[in-house]
Amino acid sequence: MKRMRRGFTLVEVSLFLAITAAVFVGIAVGTQNSIFQQRYNDSVQNFAEFLRGVYSQVTNVQNDGDGRSDQAIYGKLVVFGESGDNNAITTYNVIGSVEEKMPNCAEENEILTRLGCLGARITNNGNPVGFVENYKPRWAAQIQTTKSWDDGPAVGYELYLGALLIVRHPSSGTVYTFRSGVSSTEAMDNLVGNFSFDDVDFCVNPNGPDRSNLRKDIRIVAGARNASGVEIVSDGENMVDGINMGNRCEP
Repeated sequence: MKRMRRGFTLVEVSLFLAITAAVFVGIAVGTQNSIFQQRYNDSVQNFAEFLRGVYSQVTNVQNDGDGRSDQAIYGKLVVFGESGDNNAITTYNVIGSVEEKMPNCAEENEILTRLGCLGARITNNGNPVGFVENYKPRWAAQIQTTKSWDDGPAVGYELYLGALLIVRHPSSGTVYTFRSGVSSTEAMDNLVGNFSFDDVDFCVNPNGPDRSNLRKDIRIVAGARNASGVEIVSDGENMVDGINMGNRCEP
């Protein structure tokens, strides 16, 4: 008597293919999410290291400006959103004289006024007087402010536009950090009027202008003197004396 050979039914084959496809999709989605998270973490860490590197360059000057013995590098101006690219970041050397160029300045200790007395500048007739560095956030992340804007039912966030001035005092060598809302080299035109002295919060968003719970807060604390003043802030609120010391970039 012949033995009947039984194969797989159409239902069994279909079920096998469906389970295989579901497993494949799950693995693909998990891998994609893992890659996205790794890229996001890389963009956050890289931006923080960029800011720390600026402080390192200010405290460890490699040359005396434009090669003239009467010139010195006093710091860096970091401009966010210049030249039509709102996500571009440009760093300029702040170069000034080693001797006061204006009368009655020798006794002036206020750093911004003192730099003005030294004729501190980053351009001459529109041309940079020293080294210029261009930086773009990795993996198309955007550097945004803590503020949001409303566009109908959608909510987005504003790009960070403005400038940071990180400079050494000509006499004491103490490093100071200032912020400005002027997003161009013109921030140097009026040192005292354009700059303020307080915390700076940068929100790194991997999703561009869209609302995202992943926005990470990188903060330069008021009074920052070196790279240790650049902090990657922990998520969640952390209220101290009525001030949120936690992630100010969360929705």
